[in-house]
Amino acid sequence: MDKPLIKTAFKTPEGRYTLQAEKAGTIQFNYERSTRLTLATLQGGPEDGSWIVYNVGDVMNFVRHDVIHKEPTRSLLFNANPTRGGFPTCHAFAPARDGVDLVVGLGDGSVLLCSVRAQLQLPPQSNKPNITSTLTPEASAEVSKCTAVAWLPRNDGNLFAAAFASGSIYLYKKSTVLGEGGSKFSLNIGSSSKSTNPLSSFTINGGGINDLAASPDATRLAAACKDGVLRLLDVATGTVVGGFTTYYGAMLCCTFSPDGKFVAAGGEDDLIGVYGVQERFPVAHCEGHKSWISRVAFDPSAQLVYGAPGVSGVYRLGSVGQDAQLCLWDVQAPGEGDLPGAVAIPMRKSGSQASLQSPLRPVASAPEAGASSTQPGHQRKPSVGKTNGYGITPSLPHADMNLYQPTMEHRLHAEPLSDILFTEETVYTADHTGSLKMWARPRSRANGGMAEQ
Repeated sequence: MDKPLIKTAFKTPEGRYTLQAEKAGTIQFNYERSTRLTLATLQGGPEDGSWIVYNVGDVMNFVRHDVIHKEPTRSLLFNANPTRGGFPTCHAFAPARDGVDLVVGLGDGSVLLCSVRAQLQLPPQSNKPNITSTLTPEASAEVSKCTAVAWLPRNDGNLFAAAFASGSIYLYKKSTVLGEGGSKFSLNIGSSSKSTNPLSSFTINGGGINDLAASPDATRLAAACKDGVLRLLDVATGTVVGGFTTYYGAMLCCTFSPDGKFVAAGGEDDLIGVYGVQERFPVAHCEGHKSWISRVAFDPSAQLVYGAPGVSGVYRLGSVGQDAQLCLWDVQAPGEGDLPGAVAIPMRKSGSQASLQSPLRPVASAPEAGASSTQPGHQRKPSVGKTNGYGITPSLPHADMNLYQPTMEHRLHAEPLSDILFTEETVYTADHTGSLKMWARPRSRANGGMAEQ
């Protein structure tokens, strides 16, 4: 049987993307150890510029964004004792005045705070990371894996959230953590010290959390849960304010659109649902993958060609999956009317499309148990069941979905893909062996003309 063709270039309506650089993987496939990508931009000093931070096995790598094919500037061992399972699982960057701009989650439930610049300034022969603070799990419920971390925007890199396979989400204020002066802090909600407690925490009885995303205005958290539900949480109260259910299987990944109006989420049903925050139901579904979806992201830098440049109401969405494919969709927001221009968005409107044009009231889900704490300085709020009159939208029958077909779908790696990262000039993909590829966007004419075809 012939092996599937692995592309070194692919076309979209705006032009041709080409493979610019790649780095081979260094580990065997392991679904539990997904390679994740983070873009970190530093200003000033020898470290000035953009860096790609990515984990492979027990190691975190730091490399200039335009030379990913070379050996990383730093490769640091974040799991000194492999038997403990403390390998990196997730990480996130946010610029911060104090320089502590990177949060890393580990497989043993620990959460680390550190500085990207500090890692780059380590001696070349050093493989031990410079950790500013370690939040160590002590409560038995939090010995589970940290599955996602996220900085909350508009807070100068001061607020971050950590999600766990147990179903808990902890919200931390970095200045409170660092102000204690020690190096280890407890996630245990029973601690009597106010400064070591989380700012707040939420419990979701959804079988655990696979991914977490923060809205651009820092008022909402989206949680992709193992019970197949995407839950939208109010940050201030922990209340579930919306969400939807997969066609079947677990929800694996989620992300907000740059304007915060939509949440895209994918999972084991091979579909991506696009949930309207204002509409409170999925306004579209995207099909094209042949296996589980690993990661989904909006691309704010895509030069879409539907009518005039910058036409509103169209979003470029990209995802990678266990089928080793990258899929791109151009999804139109509801109520925008027909698009100008000659290029049509590939989609199949369902028979119930008319009903999707009017707001649907989601069916309220059965209340789920939450946990609360009366410890001083820490509010633990049950997040499920308090839905302000709104619940989780049940899955639509496949025949009734507003389905979009991919603008582009190609196999780009030999192994299952684990992450995708969009930047202004390039697109990065990673697979489960730690292999990275960098794709150059279509070249544009100097004066804002159409991209090269």
